[in-house]
Amino acid sequence: MRYSKLFLMTSLLVAGSAHAANPTINVSGKITPPACSASIVGGGENLVWDPISHNNLSNTTFTPLTAKAATLSVTCEDGLKTHIAFWATDANAASAIPGVKVPDTTLDNGNAADRIFGIGLDPVTNNKIGNFTLVGKTSSYDGTENSAKFGYGGRGVESFAITNFGWGYRFAEDWTVLDTTTNQAAVANTFTFTFDVVPQINRKSQITNAQEVAFAGSAQFYVRYF
Repeated sequence: MRYSKLFLMTSLLVAGSAHAANPTINVSGKITPPACSASIVGGGENLVWDPISHNNLSNTTFTPLTAKAATLSVTCEDGLKTHIAFWATDANAASAIPGVKVPDTTLDNGNAADRIFGIGLDPVTNNKIGNFTLVGKTSSYDGTENSAKFGYGGRGVESFAITNFGWGYRFAEDWTVLDTTTNQAAVANTFTFTFDVVPQINRKSQITNAQEVAFAGSAQFYVRYF
């Protein structure tokens, strides 16, 4: 009987002109894909070279400075094993000028227009100061070293050609860490890729000796995993 009376009362309320409030529980959220984070490790994010005297610049060719190492490190979430590939961009590309190959290398790097980063303009002569290049040196995946070869290919590819370390990074390419046993893109949780970073300064006649000339450039990395 009590149930019947409650049912009738509810029916009358719904049919009337006044409506009771309708409380609502809203549910929302998102599921994120597994993530990897990238950084430059070992103090390599900000590289500073000692001043070089204008008198020590070459009259006839570019003057390479001593290489400094910088390592791109990629760490993925626990349990995520994946391939990675990366590329780099130059915000100061208009000031880049090809110079010479980095000492003790035979492959294209600082001498090739598509493998160099700009370091600015002389404030007096307005000439291009020079360039810097990122020469691939070694890599690793989950602690396994690969100092012999790396993979390269077009933007967004998942299959890579293989070549020796010693090239300067080329803007049209994605590079990857290779598995030493399969010569395919490594599947791992952590990766490193180390470069020699080598600036070089234009010929003495192109750089003013009337004042101090500062140079600066940057390479911004992007990493994808697949």
